[in-house]
Amino acid sequence: MEKYNAIIYAGRSERDAVLCDQEDVTKKGFIKLGDKIFLERIAKEFLKCEEVGDIYISGMSKKEWDTDLPVIFHEDTSGLFDKVVNIYNKFILKKKNHTKIAILFTSDGPLITAKMISNQIRKCKEASGGVLDGFFYYSFVKKEIMEAKFPESNRTYATFKEFQVCGGDLTVVNIEKMLPHKKVIDDLFEHRKNVFAQLLVLNPFVVIQFLLKRLSITKFVKSVNRRVFKVQRGVYAILSDDAEIAMDADKPHQLAEIRRYYNENKQLFE
Repeated sequence: MEKYNAIIYAGRSERDAVLCDQEDVTKKGFIKLGDKIFLERIAKEFLKCEEVGDIYISGMSKKEWDTDLPVIFHEDTSGLFDKVVNIYNKFILKKKNHTKIAILFTSDGPLITAKMISNQIRKCKEASGGVLDGFFYYSFVKKEIMEAKFPESNRTYATFKEFQVCGGDLTVVNIEKMLPHKKVIDDLFEHRKNVFAQLLVLNPFVVIQFLLKRLSITKFVKSVNRRVFKVQRGVYAILSDDAEIAMDADKPHQLAEIRRYYNENKQLFE
């Protein structure tokens, strides 16, 4: 079985200040959930996932987190996609028979499990004919699934013709295929919490349809493939049945919702 690299974003942005100050930590990955910090929980689940090979912690130095877990640190303050490219050039390319595929995740989503990671990779493969030969696989969760588990998450939802969705935190990318489109990817990552802004970046011609709630997610993905990447297939919207993939701690009420869910479902995370 081919194993894919995992890159966990563990830096700090200006908008993290409120939560970090509240929890008295330097970065959100150090917030505690139960008896473990977020980063430890996330890294251990990726380590348990049979599809995952090396795990890179981006935006953090080894001296910041004293851990025995077999993870690779890369202190980096560049943009989000640049962090991926820098890890690829510094570490991955130097390995024999290296893979071009990376699984991206964030350090503020502590409810992820190895099973959820495997499920999402399987869905990505199924979407592109059994192999990960696409450019970019972006995860979504339907509103009804999200709110069934996290009714107080107060997520922002994008309304497509078929359903309302919010973005997930697990993304699968082919790094080499994405390199020629770096400007677009940088803009997408910059606006990753704002679906409307991402639409403007990807295809402004569908914005009116989106505002009128007449844009299907299928049509949107097709237009992105043709207009941005000049291919028939390459970018995929992957709907997840696991709301935990989209439950990150951006704000205090979301951290409270994560802790509430964890305390009610500890058997799932032990």
